[in-house]
Amino acid sequence: MQKKSLFLLGTGALALLGAGMAAQAQEAPTREIVNVSGNLYRASNNTHHAVFLVTDAGIILADPINADFSRWLRGQLEQRFGQPVKYVVYSHHHWDHASGGAVFDDTAIFVGHENMLRNLAMPPADTALPEAAKAMDANDNGALEQGETSGNYQANFALFDADANGVISGAEASRGPVSAVRAPDVVYSDHMSINLGGEQVELLYAGVMTHGDDMSIIRFPSERTIFVVDWISIGRLPFRTLGTGMLNAWLNSIRMAEALDYDTVVGGHGQIGGKDGVTAVRLYLEELRDQVAAGMAAGRSLAELQESIRMERYRDWMNYEEWRPLNIEGMYTILGNEAAAP
Repeated sequence: MQKKSLFLLGTGALALLGAGMAAQAQEAPTREIVNVSGNLYRASNNTHHAVFLVTDAGIILADPINADFSRWLRGQLEQRFGQPVKYVVYSHHHWDHASGGAVFDDTAIFVGHENMLRNLAMPPADTALPEAAKAMDANDNGALEQGETSGNYQANFALFDADANGVISGAEASRGPVSAVRAPDVVYSDHMSINLGGEQVELLYAGVMTHGDDMSIIRFPSERTIFVVDWISIGRLPFRTLGTGMLNAWLNSIRMAEALDYDTVVGGHGQIGGKDGVTAVRLYLEELRDQVAAGMAAGRSLAELQESIRMERYRDWMNYEEWRPLNIEGMYTILGNEAAAP
């Protein structure tokens, strides 16, 4: 296969990621394609979104989501635009956004942040089961048979079981459910530009934060749009308990996104919005932090904070009722860990 029109500019060296999803997968997914601006489109699979840019020389796709969606999308692209996908660019390595790219393997070059390669690599064979998995290991053989699993391990068993031998080893459990994520062919460290058919797409490293260390901001200059996934969702509360911490790093990454030149934001979840939507996410986190911190300083329990902290100005955001108490729990944990750190 000939692969042409590759023009890469990098400031760093170039070198060659729930159980809730399982319930969603049992039903026929809701899918649609909507125009964002000009030649830029958003493609949706239930509450997960990808974007793609159509050019005269082919299509640049950001996030394949999963194999079934990618097969559907490929048919739609061929029917509507008559152009192949020439690039698949990744927002990050997590399975629910990055799986299924191999559908485009015959036409596309795959691009992501350099840390994706390490995150997709299999750990040493003697790696022990993580604690959460170890608790499921009923026969205490250091691995998980399918009948022993529950939760995410059960829902995504095949995505953990990279060698398809019917057992999740400690290495596979530690690596995560990423066996359907095709590794990038080309990686970058800080910044990269891709030119195709007279259009340009930029990838900018968002830094190490609560959601991972291989997150990319994908910018479409001609459409004055950015694509960001998981760590910024316009009009939706942050996911459940906020992740593993690193709040200040997360806020700094949002500030970085705020400083870029664009008008429109498309997220891997949530709504299409404007730059003010990015600022609103930061303000939500800062307000939540301040309210939880004040409550903790006053000696109030988590249950009391979940009852009293209402975050009323965000009542119209998606998942407000379900995730507001979980967001408070997450912030309570983050701030408690920070206070306990030496």
